[in-house]
Amino acid sequence: MAEMKIFSTGIDPSDWIPRRFTQLGDGRTPPIFWQHLPPDTKSLVLLMEHREAEAGRKVRWLLYDMPPAAEGIHEGGPLPEGTKLGRNDFGTIAYRPPEANANHQLQHYDFILMATDLPTLGLAEGANWESVKGRLRTGDHRDELAPPPAGDPRGREFHPLGHIIDHAEFSGHFALDTDKRV
Repeated sequence: MAEMKIFSTGIDPSDWIPRRFTQLGDGRTPPIFWQHLPPDTKSLVLLMEHREAEAGRKVRWLLYDMPPAAEGIHEGGPLPEGTKLGRNDFGTIAYRPPEANANHQLQHYDFILMATDLPTLGLAEGANWESVKGRLRTGDHRDELAPPPAGDPRGREFHPLGHIIDHAEFSGHFALDTDKRV
């Protein structure tokens, strides 16, 4: 079976995030697509995090209850039917575009797609990441198993979230004076 994959036709992980997807540009939502979901996937969760941000300012975009039959999200386009938009760490129910650091330091934005075994999380639109994680936890004693090594922060975060059956991610990066692409 092929490995689950998430990718963007508008963001090349080896290049800068184009200006149109950032706060310096139009702040458009990027196109995000996926392939090779596990056959027992019932819904998807998409999380965009700002890696260098302090706690409480990391989550930039959160989508949940996305149908696995959807091919993805088109640039600036509508969300797949049934998808719920979560609350970002800035208190809005919206996509919070990447922003450049005033010191011109490189900033990384991680896009994480999670396949779940739940048809719905049972949350109203506007839930935050902590609420979503709460619904992804299971009572199957996974907490009794040794967590992944400290060098695997994503594995450690997802360890108690037993309703995640697989995940994939990619990253984009951005900095001042490097956003020449349109």
